[in-house]
Amino acid sequence: MVTIAFKKQCRSYNFTAAGRQMLATLVRVPGIDGHFLEVETITDEDQVHAALDDVRAVLAELGLDEGDLTTELYTDAVAARRA
Repeated sequence: MVTIAFKKQCRSYNFTAAGRQMLATLVRVPGIDGHFLEVETITDEDQVHAALDDVRAVLAELGLDEGDLTTELYTDAVAARRA
């Protein structure tokens, strides 16, 4: 098993959009180029699709679209850079 350690530098902002409390976190991970934006909200299970639509609307307002999204984990990105 390989252990990967890294620091994740974050700056978080709370706000309301589409009637939901949101948390946007600007993330920088040394060793990975660029900055990342995480946008989160808490919702009931039966509202997940609507909540995701609201999060995507926030991203669209910021000029981001589906092509800017990733499911890659920071751990995997750091491991790839170190390989």
